[in-house]
Amino acid sequence: MSKVEITGPRDELLPVLETIERAGVLQIDPEIKGRIDEGAVPQVRPLALDGKMLAERLFLEDLSVKVDRLLELLPKVATRESYLSASRAMNSIAAVIGKHLASAEERARRREALQGELAQLNRYTVFLSTVESLAPKGAEAAGLEFIGVEVRDPAALEQLTRVAGRLLLGTEVRTARAEDGSYIGLLTTEKDLAARLKEGLRDNHIPEIALPGYLAGLSLPEKIRATRARLEARRADLAAIDEEAQDFALSWRGLYANVREWLGRRLVLLRTSASMYETDRCFVLYGWMPSVSVDGLRKSLVAKHGETVVVEEREILQQDLDDVPVALRNPPYFRPFELLLRPLPAPRYTSIDPTPFIGIFFPLFFGMILGDIGYGLVLLLVAAGLVVFARGRRTLRQIGQILAVASVYSIIFGVLYGECFGASGAQWLGFERACIDRRTSIVPMLYFALAIGAVHVLIGLALGIVSSMKGHHRREALSRLFSILALLCVAGVLASYFAPVAALLRKPLLMAMLVIGPVLLLTGGLLAPFELLRHLGNIVSYARIMAVGLASVLLAYVANELAGAAGSVWVGIAVAVLLHAFNILLGVFAPTIHALRLHYVEFFGKFIETGGRRYEPLKKVD
Repeated sequence: MSKVEITGPRDELLPVLETIERAGVLQIDPEIKGRIDEGAVPQVRPLALDGKMLAERLFLEDLSVKVDRLLELLPKVATRESYLSASRAMNSIAAVIGKHLASAEERARRREALQGELAQLNRYTVFLSTVESLAPKGAEAAGLEFIGVEVRDPAALEQLTRVAGRLLLGTEVRTARAEDGSYIGLLTTEKDLAARLKEGLRDNHIPEIALPGYLAGLSLPEKIRATRARLEARRADLAAIDEEAQDFALSWRGLYANVREWLGRRLVLLRTSASMYETDRCFVLYGWMPSVSVDGLRKSLVAKHGETVVVEEREILQQDLDDVPVALRNPPYFRPFELLLRPLPAPRYTSIDPTPFIGIFFPLFFGMILGDIGYGLVLLLVAAGLVVFARGRRTLRQIGQILAVASVYSIIFGVLYGECFGASGAQWLGFERACIDRRTSIVPMLYFALAIGAVHVLIGLALGIVSSMKGHHRREALSRLFSILALLCVAGVLASYFAPVAALLRKPLLMAMLVIGPVLLLTGGLLAPFELLRHLGNIVSYARIMAVGLASVLLAYVANELAGAAGSVWVGIAVAVLLHAFNILLGVFAPTIHALRLHYVEFFGKFIETGGRRYEPLKKVD
């Protein structure tokens, strides 16, 4: 990463920013000014927007709010791309957007009012239809008054009956469940006693369903017909409003979408100009960019704006190290593994990019855990499908690429373990030779996992030494160096109890540990012994590779045994397919989770210093 200073004529500021935006490589950082050599550019002061730029920004800010509001109100329809230049159409857009926005807001208000009325009409229709099914017919209804009550809680029906009987003896209560799931209670009483019953219901906080005034004086069948007719009329009005909005969107949405995109880019440039500096005649801006891109940006600026725009690289000072942005740049093989680092905070500039190491060890751990030829082939087909059919979705494509590499390692370890859909599957295929049988070689597999863990942790500590030296933390680098030596001594002493030849080295290694201990205390402080114990605990945690892998192979063994004991070929096949599918599903998640944990917790903590800034250059967003 390079620290750069760009200077040029004051009136060329926005065109230069447009060129920088198109290049998409410069992250502007005004804080660099405080850490630049004094006198490099004399009389530099924060840039003050002139009247023209300030007026343009205020105008575009207001226009942007209106365009966003209009697009929010318009229906999302597929429109053809507008070929009208948004920058040239700006004055025309500013002249008509007020009218268009007022019209769209009026449509939105009418639509909201219609939707509210439709909801009420639907409620009235449900209520009246239910009342019609409950109300007495013909002569039986003469001289009676009907009072409708909506009950949401079925338990309240009993209370309604009790209250109605207490208020007016002889009141009949009928109930039915409406189409929307609520309960309608119909209270029937004589017309001259209805007012007393209604007043009693209000006093007991039981609301009567009140119908609108235009239904007053109509019989029940007439009320139902009038409500349904009004409902159809309002639906037609709503459809007309939607059609009007659709037609407008088809004509204008494409242009307004282009205008919003242009406004966004232009406002970014105008807001970014607030981070600039100036002299009497020049602008000055500071930022960060990849070192390999400096010459390319310099040539682009000279070609577009002439020799008056100058790009200079400045020395990165010690006080800059905490603020240098971090950009991960890896070869194509390792690039998909950057996905696994996104959940983590960005590493500091003086730290080390962990992508190549997770690209090497993650699929290795995955293959050690899963270790099955059949499972690996199935996952390889899934990975190929993701890579082929997810071309436009970067994250899914990266997942497919990572899974493809991990699947290959699973196949390789499957050959070493002699497993293809379990050990029985390998035997059915005539593949009976294996370097190691995981079901019976638990202790050797444990030693193997711990050895891999020791190598992984030691590599992490070695990278920590490099990271400390880059950050000029020499004492920390020495502490990590002696931690490595101490771990090697511990490993040698432990090995001496299992290998007779190594027993000759036991005493020299113990003597070396007596020397390393005080040095470790001097370089790492009083917590150094506890840190050394933590490293040992980290190594022991790699035993999970053996344990999770053993669980996988045992589940495959159970699947094959149950399939063989089914008594029917088809039942056996069904049982095998279901259990192996379940094991494959576990074989994706369990190795992934445990392999990532071993990296995030046991490995990265040895050399990654978090707290860095992500590289976010000024660029045109597609």
